[in-house]
Amino acid sequence: MENLPNEKRNSFFSRKVIGGIIAAVALILIVTIPTFFIEKITPGYVGVVYSPNGGIQKNTLSQGWNFVGLFDKVTEYPIRLRTVEYKDAALATSDGKRIEMDLSYSYKIDPTKVVSMFNEFGPISIEEIEDTYLKKRLQDAARIAVSKYTVLQLYGEKSSNAAADIETIFKDDVKVLGFFVENLTLGTPKPDAKTQEAIDARVQAAQEYDRKKIELETARIEAEKKKVEAKADADSQLIRAQGQAKANKVIQQSLTKDLIEYKKAEKWDGKLPTVSGSDSNIIQFPLDPNNNKETTK
Repeated sequence: MENLPNEKRNSFFSRKVIGGIIAAVALILIVTIPTFFIEKITPGYVGVVYSPNGGIQKNTLSQGWNFVGLFDKVTEYPIRLRTVEYKDAALATSDGKRIEMDLSYSYKIDPTKVVSMFNEFGPISIEEIEDTYLKKRLQDAARIAVSKYTVLQLYGEKSSNAAADIETIFKDDVKVLGFFVENLTLGTPKPDAKTQEAIDARVQAAQEYDRKKIELETARIEAEKKKVEAKADADSQLIRAQGQAKANKVIQQSLTKDLIEYKKAEKWDGKLPTVSGSDSNIIQFPLDPNNNKETTK
């Protein structure tokens, strides 16, 4: 090659460079051209294929890699559960209170209805559908359901009822288009400052009422307890008195003249009385040994 003239040498290198460029371009085309005909569908989704010229294809694309036409476009729809959250939805209660509540729900799409869904919404993403159509339908369902409850009920035992009502209305409304809704939850109400003050006052009054009820019930139980104890004590005394009376009666019936004489004799110490006389009213005193002589006189 060193012996070749410069002109031929340059021609050789030019052909080599051109050949390399052509090979590189061919490789690039081999790699990139198939990408125009392949579409990857996200797991848990199906794809609706449409083109400006041919319209919408009836057959949808399943998850994974799929072949499509050069000018075909694909819109994906979820057939697995997606969870959506909306913050601070403005609502009104049955007692005229303005509140804000957070809402969340899960949903998936009927794969047999994605083509009709595309016809309804056009080539927009599922996120856009969530932020427009689904959000509006949920807000309408929440307004209808929440308007049946007072703000205090939404704070308390009726919160789960309100959530169930919203889910029922919302689910029935959107299932026609193929949305399957479940697991709707309702956040705690967020009233304005004035409404919050009124709620706090009513809650405090309810707590005070409950406290007094408990105190009255406690007093009633205590009085009932004392009544039972007093009755038990009276019954016990009556039983003791009846027993004592019965015992006395038995003792009285058992006392005979001989028994009395026997008891007297049993207690006698063998000493004679110091004073004797015929008068039964004379009181006898023991004899003092120191005054024995004076007594004798």
